[in-house]
Amino acid sequence: MSTHVLVLARRDAYEAIRVAAGLTIRNNTVDFVFMTKPSINAQGKFDHFEMLELAEITPQSLIDGVPDTIPCTDLAGLINKAQRVVSF
Repeated sequence: MSTHVLVLARRDAYEAIRVAAGLTIRNNTVDFVFMTKPSINAQGKFDHFEMLELAEITPQSLIDGVPDTIPCTDLAGLINKAQRVVSF
């Protein structure tokens, strides 16, 4: 059974990315939102970007200037749509 999960990256972006990518293995639908600015690697991407890319998760961000994300314009809507919300 597929569950719609919202993953919020607040304090530990790496753990949030790891959990979000892992949730897709069981065919869960995952929305991902950076709530703080993640660390950026030498290639100009946020650290562990490839994990979300391989899991086909398009990350959103509440913070301007985070590469390879789209702006999160309706966090309340994402929370209401999700069956589960986890925060790291």
